[in-house]
Order: sequence, then C-alpha cells, then structure tokens
Amino acid sequence: MEFNIIFWFCFYLLFFVLSVYLGKKKGNLIAGILLGYVLGPIGALLMYFSKDRRHVTCPSCQQLIEKNAYICPHCRSKVGIKVLHS
Repeated sequence: MEFNIIFWFCFYLLFFVLSVYLGKKKGNLIAGILLGYVLGPIGALLMYFSKDRRHVTCPSCQQLIEKNAYICPHCRSKVGIKVLHS
C-alpha cells in the first residue's frame, strides 16, 4: 500500500514539474503552475498544446522570433514599429 502512495505521488509530481517547465518556456508560468497543480497530467498536455506567448512568426521568413523584436535576426527585415503613446 505504501508503494502505491509513493508511486502516485511521484507520478503527479513529475507532471507538475513538466507543466511548470512548459509554462515557463512558453511565457505563461502562472498557468503552468496552476494547471500542473490542479490537473496533473492533463494540465501538462494543455500546456504542451497551448499557444507560445513569447514568440511570433516573422512575416518575411516565417521563422519564430521574440515578440518584442524590431528586426528579425534571421532575415534582417523590419518586423514592426513600436509606437510610443504620449
């Protein structure tokens, strides 16, 4: 009986850590923590299939670049103009 408890605790903990890692990698750490804590393996799957909030696709070369980039590091084209509001 004690082995079963240890097994399920380790199983749950593994998927919690995986969900937190995926959340951090995709720029959504809080969602990774909450989904991993509440849903365990299902939360890790949800984080795996969630949208990446840190990167966007370059309109010229279709490579993934940082969301706040001004110039694409791959093709050196201008990605966007940051507008400053007064």
